[in-house]
Amino acid sequence: MGIRSTLAAGLIAGLAWSVPASASSGTASAPFDPAMVHPACFDSLVSQAYTGETALERLPLAGCPGSEIAPDPRQDMMVMVRPPAEPEGNNPGGWSRGWVGSRLVGRFDGDRLVYELVENGGGTGVFSMLLSGRLAAAEGVPVLEDLVLAPAGDRCNGGIHTATRVDGRALDVAQWATPYDLISLILGLAPDDAPDGVPAALGKAAEDLPFCAACCAGTVLLRLDAATLAPHGGAADAPPLPGEVVTVTADGLGEYDDPASRCLARTLIPDGSTDPQAELSLPLERLPGLKAALLSCTTGKSHKK
Repeated sequence: MGIRSTLAAGLIAGLAWSVPASASSGTASAPFDPAMVHPACFDSLVSQAYTGETALERLPLAGCPGSEIAPDPRQDMMVMVRPPAEPEGNNPGGWSRGWVGSRLVGRFDGDRLVYELVENGGGTGVFSMLLSGRLAAAEGVPVLEDLVLAPAGDRCNGGIHTATRVDGRALDVAQWATPYDLISLILGLAPDDAPDGVPAALGKAAEDLPFCAACCAGTVLLRLDAATLAPHGGAADAPPLPGEVVTVTADGLGEYDDPASRCLARTLIPDGSTDPQAELSLPLERLPGLKAALLSCTTGKSHKK
């Protein structure tokens, strides 16, 4: 399995699903700014993102329930805080129902829009995803048709760090990765094989390997097709494209003191690095070549303090 196949299976492109529109609806009858869509318009969709199915054939982008709530700008994203649930029991104020955020990544060929969406359901999880759809209109209201939704993950477990338009057909998406994720990529393990494959390869060094949603160790950037949210420029098993990289810092990797993470840092960060906060980007095509050094460290004594 190639590294793009591993990424596609384990990160954003592996979970993408689509809903074709039943019929074309024409064009919007009034001026419309896709960057100003209220986050409430995505609320019904984000809650279904991880189920793999939806009843929506098209998504209205104006006049949505909840759009009377003033959005809260946070960094480059508009966020709608959901009203609390009805009071009950020992919680007279009602339970928090979290929030939903949205940001336009860009407009692409064929009137296709891509949005980055983020949802919090009231707990600690912050789940990000991408939505691609073709801009059309239904009864004069702007809508998205031919929907493709690609869930990413919760914070460090594949959550979106950046999503950037490259050209009319492609976008670059950088997702957060844990030490476990980065080691799995170097070992060439598919997500279904990693739970057994990582301990088998690393032995006792893998016992405390971090994999939590707050355990960010770096990012993995993959170029995606705007229409399908699948790996751009060919099949998932094609060689990585120029610009597809893993990015880490010595400080970031240095937060983890378990044996496997120490070996990961020694494998990715060259000797003599002077700036612990400087970002180091490695082309994805180089990761398989680091396997021998990683295994030599984890199975030997060099991972010990």
